[in-house]
Amino acid sequence: MCILYIFSLILLIFFDIQYYIRIIAVVLFGRLFEKKQKVTDPTIIYGFCFTQDLDLVFKHMNNARFVRDLDFARFHFYDRSGLYDEMIKRKSDALQAATNIRYRRVIPIFTFYKIVTQVIYWDEKSIYVEQKFITNDGFIRAIVLSKQTMIKTDVEDVMKSLNAGPKPEIPRDLDLWLQSMEVSSEKLRAKQD
Repeated sequence: MCILYIFSLILLIFFDIQYYIRIIAVVLFGRLFEKKQKVTDPTIIYGFCFTQDLDLVFKHMNNARFVRDLDFARFHFYDRSGLYDEMIKRKSDALQAATNIRYRRVIPIFTFYKIVTQVIYWDEKSIYVEQKFITNDGFIRAIVLSKQTMIKTDVEDVMKSLNAGPKPEIPRDLDLWLQSMEVSSEKLRAKQD
């Protein structure tokens, strides 16, 4: 019994066990109780701002927790949309290439919220996802754009396999964000030369 306690303590010290448990729980819950979604449809997971999520003033969720919750919502989306299965079939992987988060209002302690995840655009290398943190009052507390770059596969082909339909027009905010990243990349390349 003592060895089990020591092993558990070592796991807790060296690994973020809660992170892995939450990912497993979110994916399992989706598989057991939710239908598969079309890759272009929104998926939703729910969260609750608890004491472990707080910032230094102990009143609301800290910024790092927002980003952490995005992972849970993204894993859920990949599983429910069939994107993960398609990546396995193609021996591909996805890389979180960039994230842009806009915090609009805090999520207070002991507040329920949902994260809505939806693909808003794609090109041959990446899918672009919009995620919203929405509290029970309907207010969007944070909105996130992220670029998911797929390795060793053509995203256009993946989206056809998943019956995504016609590619949507690029939203203006996404287009401007991509342009800003290109300007940043050019500046960094110039410094390396």
